[in-house]
Amino acid sequence: MPLLKRFCVIVFTVLLCFGAFNRGIASVYTGKYVFDFNNRCKEAYQAFISLRIQEGNALLQAEQRENPNNLIPVFLANYDDCMTLLFNGDAKEFAKRKEHLSVRLDQLEEGDKNTPWYRYTKAALYFQWAMVHIRFNEYFSAGTSFRKSFLLLKENQKFFPSFRNNQVLLGAEQALVGTIPDNYKWISSLLGMKGDVKKGVAQVVDFLNHRDGSASLLREEAIFFYCYLKYNLLSDHKAVWTYMNESDLDFKNNLLYTFMKTNFALNDNKAAIAEQTLNNRNQGSNYMETPIFNYQMGSALVLRMDDDCIPYFQKFLNRYSGNSFVKETYEKMSFYYLATGNNQQAVYYKNKIKTSGSAEVDADKQAQRYAESAEFPHPVLLKARLFCDGGYFNNSLEQLKLLNGNTLPTIASRLEYNYRYARIYTLTGQYSKAIPFYDAAIRMGYNRQEHFAARSALELGQIYEQQGMKDKAIAYYKNCLSMKNHDYKSSLDQKAKAGIDRLGGTL
Repeated sequence: MPLLKRFCVIVFTVLLCFGAFNRGIASVYTGKYVFDFNNRCKEAYQAFISLRIQEGNALLQAEQRENPNNLIPVFLANYDDCMTLLFNGDAKEFAKRKEHLSVRLDQLEEGDKNTPWYRYTKAALYFQWAMVHIRFNEYFSAGTSFRKSFLLLKENQKFFPSFRNNQVLLGAEQALVGTIPDNYKWISSLLGMKGDVKKGVAQVVDFLNHRDGSASLLREEAIFFYCYLKYNLLSDHKAVWTYMNESDLDFKNNLLYTFMKTNFALNDNKAAIAEQTLNNRNQGSNYMETPIFNYQMGSALVLRMDDDCIPYFQKFLNRYSGNSFVKETYEKMSFYYLATGNNQQAVYYKNKIKTSGSAEVDADKQAQRYAESAEFPHPVLLKARLFCDGGYFNNSLEQLKLLNGNTLPTIASRLEYNYRYARIYTLTGQYSKAIPFYDAAIRMGYNRQEHFAARSALELGQIYEQQGMKDKAIAYYKNCLSMKNHDYKSSLDQKAKAGIDRLGGTL
């Protein structure tokens, strides 16, 4: 699942939201409070990070009964709230749960201030809720919480430099700060600093290279962070896939890893791997119900024109209580029917977009524009796009060869035609063939609302970066940033800024 709003909402927060116990724990105990990450708390953490929420809750309740002075369960208590709110996006649940942050902070305040867990746990809670606030469009609250988290981590680093867990969260925050889109820049101003992507990722890597002391704890989230930072901010997709393929990560029983691998597969034109990963996951009743898996399966199936995509999308819509990604889901359903020649159903689901969900994330904004337009995508170009997005490149090329790019009826269709050829050639390693098609798309679409020109500039920047042509890469990244009011601007701008940062350029 595109980063800052779309899957900063799910991706960057999900691994830090490790807790599931909503009740007050410290209020009834009058002795000395400690931060004891004992074996039972470790088991609870493992349950939560795998999305076995009920099991984690039961372990926390047992810990509370036997060790009411232990504050680690307060730290872990955020998982149920954050996972529920981030994955399901229920506004009513948010209203009910948002007061839990202040309650937990008050409880943690009773802890031993001479341990690194005191500041770290508070910083983690602030960061988690910053992302929840973003999920529900409360940007001022998000910025305030983010800043508090950052300052606590910096202070903790000063007092406890050998506490390695600090590296994971602080590294991620430093990496994120430098890539905040324009409409979130005030967060960076509040922090009073510019983030550094490479240094931030390096902190997470350093943590993973150690297993002593506190570094033996919470490694799953560090792995999750490493993969997403490496993938999204450093654009090193190959390294992430190598890491996942060569590691012993449990993609079957740890559903957080299932989600991660499937998300990468869908973003990297590997729909078959996405299907396989989802089909192989443990679907036992002891796991949290996660509607996003139905969305992901539908998204994989639509890319090979499988009619089973529709019931999966419908399951997602029926079980999901949030507003984000709803418009996009209806758009995908409309596209499926348009590509398979059922224009009546294509129109029906296009109309559903207008009255469903919200238009906060880029994908939903694009779907809303599609719904408000009287036009439909060219069906052959649409098939080519879907096959390409799924990694079925030969099928995609077969569709493109049916067309003459010079005689397509609209600028939008000619623009997509050029971009699609460029994209296929890029994904198959034929960069010299891709470049002229990208340049044509940029010239044709620079001032248009479609995202193809901006995406072409971004992908040319990535090609030149891989080839070691630093100045040319920075120029194309800046070209991407210079394009206004196009679909996916927030997510594309974030990636372009990350590219400039990687290469040592200035904005």
